[in-house]
Amino acid sequence: MKRLHQALWLLITALMLFQGKALFAEENKPLPWNLLPRLAELGENQQAAFLDVLKSEQNYGKCKESVYDCLTMKNPDQTAVRITNFGAYLVSKGIPPRSLGRLVYDRATFAGLGTINTFNYKESPSMGDLEAKITITEFAEFKCLYCLALSPVLKTLVEESKGNVRFFFKHFPLKSHHGSALASQAAQAAYRQGKFWDMYDRLFSDMNRQGMEDLIRHASALGLDVERFKRDLEDPSLIGIIERDKMEGVSANVNGVPTLFINGKIYRFRHDEAFLKDMINEEAERLGITPPYQEWRYE
Repeated sequence: MKRLHQALWLLITALMLFQGKALFAEENKPLPWNLLPRLAELGENQQAAFLDVLKSEQNYGKCKESVYDCLTMKNPDQTAVRITNFGAYLVSKGIPPRSLGRLVYDRATFAGLGTINTFNYKESPSMGDLEAKITITEFAEFKCLYCLALSPVLKTLVEESKGNVRFFFKHFPLKSHHGSALASQAAQAAYRQGKFWDMYDRLFSDMNRQGMEDLIRHASALGLDVERFKRDLEDPSLIGIIERDKMEGVSANVNGVPTLFINGKIYRFRHDEAFLKDMINEEAERLGITPPYQEWRYE
């Protein structure tokens, strides 16, 4: 009987040791460092703190385990790789790792749980390839400093997308900004003569000079048919396009400018170029196309 007890005790001890080793191995599964250049750039303490966050946050890609577990699969989940690299980038900029759990939740909402809005793009100004799989829709006006600051970022996104991104402009003049509606009418009138983006640049160049005389001077400088431009400014059908845009924005929960949509999904993140490039690359991965922005690709 004593020998039986000893045997059982040895068996239990062996099992406990095996389980302990298994748990240790589970917690220290090798990471695919070749896919995680942003994480590799962090110091050890930052890495450890950030990895603890990833062990507690659920991934929203094809793998539905924790982000960490989805990273350490034989074939690492693309979404987990992207969350890790972008999160590490934010940590490198001084964002506390513990605050990034909310980012994972918000990105998951954007990825698959949010409403996909459809917009009428008839007579909506755009730039980019007509066959682009990814659309950015901006609701904006010409008396908005934030819209001005975002303008070069959006142009860069189109230019560097290798034909994968198309940008649509939607008018959303605010009643609180005197003259905003007239500036939108001027831009849309210029659109009728193929000069929307030229007028767009001129309107943003000096927001304090958007009165009627200024608009006519802009039209003349751009070589527009000024008499036609004046008629179009007052054309009810042109004003109707601006009102249509505004109502579409209100229906899609636009409550300020600029507001962006990526493939119809409202974008509630920062308007930094890095944020937008990473989110667009993730959208491309979901669509099964090559992410357009090289610096945010992980292959």
